[in-house]
Amino acid sequence: MHHPLPPDSQQQHWIQQLPEGTEKPFRTGDMLSRPDCGPDQVFLLKEGSARICLSGEQKELTLGWLKAGSIYVTHTRAWVEALSPGCIVSWPIGQLHELISTRPELALVALREVGMMLHQATNLIEDLAFRPVESRLARYLLLEHSDQNAGPKDDIIELTGHTELLASLLGTSRQTLSTLLNRLIKEGVLQRPDRRHLQLINIPRLQELSAS
Repeated sequence: MHHPLPPDSQQQHWIQQLPEGTEKPFRTGDMLSRPDCGPDQVFLLKEGSARICLSGEQKELTLGWLKAGSIYVTHTRAWVEALSPGCIVSWPIGQLHELISTRPELALVALREVGMMLHQATNLIEDLAFRPVESRLARYLLLEHSDQNAGPKDDIIELTGHTELLASLLGTSRQTLSTLLNRLIKEGVLQRPDRRHLQLINIPRLQELSAS
């Protein structure tokens, strides 16, 4: 059985070459993966959204988001927490190894997809080390604008999760993020139609901030 992929995930066609996977629904707040969850697996987030995070004794650091069509491999020390209801389809990692050995032409595409978390983590470390919060926020907004919208005239983006989650992703506090958003709204760079969306009014200004 081949599981249909979301329209924006055609590059993940290699997943359709795997045997039938195990489909499992989840609720908001469920842990989809954790460091001690057993044998490594690869899973496709078929519906819903989740966040990838590291958890210490009293602190959490969000590394990135998973959306419908995202691929994740559970061999890291990260946790994956559901942000909205949905379902995953999972396979033992051995089946991915078998696919790559029998279809080597798919290896590059598959490895690029499952390596996205490392790319996100590297970007996060770079941002935390070298960029101020304002620059991190501008980069996040521009990346979301690129990911969510098909054309340059579509300037409204949907925020993933609540303010605390976004603050965690940007490595700052909720209060600092709220203050910064309010300032950018007052300066005419952003508008907030509702709590779940932001409208990018002055994209050139965001590009300037992202490079600072």
